[in-house]
Amino acid sequence: MDKIAIISLFLIFFSVIVIILGIVEIHTYPGKIAEQRGHPQKEAIEATSLMGLLIFPLWMLALVWSYSGAVIGNLYTPPANKEPEKADDLPPAATGQKDD
Repeated sequence: MDKIAIISLFLIFFSVIVIILGIVEIHTYPGKIAEQRGHPQKEAIEATSLMGLLIFPLWMLALVWSYSGAVIGNLYTPPANKEPEKADDLPPAATGQKDD
């Protein structure tokens, strides 16, 4: 083989390896987010994101799940220094009381 063919093969193999490593790095991203945010289900998120290599919607689910709280629909963490609102401060509709 001549020199240009060897260089071409090296570049092809190098490109394939970089692409595979990039895909794996992207698919581990939800697990890293969950770990950084202290998510209680981070192991399940990591497993789901890696299964997303085979079934892509699972990766999208893991990404959304990593940004959510432990409860479905809780997309934020309330500040720790804020006191919870008392029932007296809430409007009647929020407390379940009827206006008389």
